[in-house]
Amino acid sequence: MPTSPELRLGAWARLLVGTLVMLFTTAAAAQGDYQRALELEQADKLPEAAAAYRQALTAEPASLPAVLGLERVYAQLGRSDSLLPVLDTAIARMPRAAAFRAAQLRTLRALGDPERTRAAFERWRREWPHDPTPYREYARMLIQDGATMSADSVLRRAQADLGTGRGFDYEMAQLRAANGMWELSAQSWRDAVSDNPYLDQAAIFSLTPTPAPSREAVRRTLRAARELGPRKVLAGIDLAWGAPRDGWEALRDLGSADTAVVHAWLDFARKAEDVGAWLIARDALVATFEEQGGSELASRAASDALSGGDAAGAVRLAELAEKGATTEGSYAAALAVHLRALATLGRAEEAERLLAAKQGSLPEDIRPSMNQLLAWAWIRHGDVARARQLIAAGGGTPDPEVQGWLALYDGDLATARRLLATSQQTSSELVLALSLLARTRVDSAPPVGSAFLALARGDSASAAVQFERASGTLPDASSLLLAASARLRTARREDAAAVPLWQSIVERYPTTPEAPEAELEWARALRRELELARGTVPPTS
Repeated sequence: MPTSPELRLGAWARLLVGTLVMLFTTAAAAQGDYQRALELEQADKLPEAAAAYRQALTAEPASLPAVLGLERVYAQLGRSDSLLPVLDTAIARMPRAAAFRAAQLRTLRALGDPERTRAAFERWRREWPHDPTPYREYARMLIQDGATMSADSVLRRAQADLGTGRGFDYEMAQLRAANGMWELSAQSWRDAVSDNPYLDQAAIFSLTPTPAPSREAVRRTLRAARELGPRKVLAGIDLAWGAPRDGWEALRDLGSADTAVVHAWLDFARKAEDVGAWLIARDALVATFEEQGGSELASRAASDALSGGDAAGAVRLAELAEKGATTEGSYAAALAVHLRALATLGRAEEAERLLAAKQGSLPEDIRPSMNQLLAWAWIRHGDVARARQLIAAGGGTPDPEVQGWLALYDGDLATARRLLATSQQTSSELVLALSLLARTRVDSAPPVGSAFLALARGDSASAAVQFERASGTLPDASSLLLAASARLRTARREDAAAVPLWQSIVERYPTTPEAPEAELEWARALRRELELARGTVPPTS
């Protein structure tokens, strides 16, 4: 009996619905097994996770997440060979899925089977005759294994088979760096990063080992690009090479400052801060501030200026930060940097006027900390008594660092040793103080305190004399105090007074940490004297 079209259509619809229900049910089961496997893997229950991943693959043999999960687990269990049949099944079902082919190469490589690895590459290449992916994946593995000649052969073959070398810049860059072809590697990295900016960190890592004779060629190659990516690489390697100023110029010279460029400036500033290139970080932050404003940026630039020894510049930047502050917190941060800068300059009266004018607008809980900063300004000005008055009247918890310095100026080394050990600041004076306090076990030495107070007041001539005198009172730190005096005299171009001190350290304290510095500085001073003497002798005919 003939079947009507309506009945045939209904049968097909029921079949389709049944098939879809079955597929959805299978997919849901596979997804549930996968989630359970992932949880077991994260709980470090590897055998159970492997079983759950296999269960997921039973329902869905070409599930990429499950295959990759099983690859991870089997690698940790030392059972990578068990993954190969799973990959064969997945590849048979989805022969165009590069991820399965790449996993196959990784697995064979992990098993230490170069012949089968190469055979898998050849099979992939033949089945995908116009795709660069097989060459790229195989070459990367060879480079990672140090087989640079084999990797070069694969890349050359890719160029011959595909008719182009485009798309292999990353691999060529790595290969050339591995072979010490630094300028050519920089060319490849320049092209790779121009097309793929996310590779900048890989490029920096690869090019940082460039030896000194080849660095200018690398710089020239990257500087030739006007794109942000290669310039970020240049900035990064210049930082690593100890040339932060050159790195900043590479970014500053880009011209237009769009969002990506400004973000690169901020990132560079952070990295410059990490290596202590404070004034370079300041310049990057100032450039960013000029483009987008922001009190926080100006405060941070001011703080970096102060850390880099530019107290006057820190004052100007702090004033800009105060003007642009929109919250109590940002204003307080700017004012704190401003007071620290004025303190460093010894402009205590100006700092006191500034704080008096702003005191009423400051939250009650931060006023004591501002008074501590003002106290430090008076210390730098030389008025320790006034500093003590401010601390006593300021309320709040006294700043341990300020208290530690006051104790040191009194010659109370025991208290200074306890309080200055927690300081978060960085300065040459603090390094000297901590070195002294660690070297000696003496608890009281007023002559040492007087020397440090003279140094705080900016009276380097008096400080040099007093450090030399104090060296006789602390036998366990004599060479350090003599070196402090000699450094100050050298900085003042008083070689005639510095040389006997350096000589004394070399001859009397040859095993101390200051002896190598003393020997070097002694030789430098003698050389300067010799050059000066030669300059006064008329040339012979």
